[in-house]
Amino acid sequence: MRYLAPLLLLAACAAPEPVWIKPGTPALTAEQEFLACAAQARRDFPERSRIATAPSVIIGARSCTGNFCIGGYNGPDIYDYDRNEPLRERSLNACMAAKGYRAADLPACPRGQVAVLQSQPFDTRGLCNANGRIAVPAT
Repeated sequence: MRYLAPLLLLAACAAPEPVWIKPGTPALTAEQEFLACAAQARRDFPERSRIATAPSVIIGARSCTGNFCIGGYNGPDIYDYDRNEPLRERSLNACMAAKGYRAADLPACPRGQVAVLQSQPFDTRGLCNANGRIAVPAT
């Protein structure tokens, strides 16, 4: 279990975060329109958590070293998920597309100073995502 957290952290850092782009639009307007679409999607498709179980798979014999065990588990896996999350995401995407935005994957900005753009760019080469805002890494 202690090895799982670093792997999840690495996977989260590697994935680019999408941003919504409409060239020439002020950054504040873009953020307001995104938040309005997100709020509407949440109203239309509120969170609906569901708890489910899945049978566990046992491969081989049980082998333990300290708190780390492989195989030999008899209990079910219990998890929860939001049944409306895919609908909320589709609603948000449709709303932003209707307003003229397109989704673009930008890499996360490196640590350090960044300059957040005040207007939506026409070209995204060399740009990065700073917590959902389009930015230029410091040189």
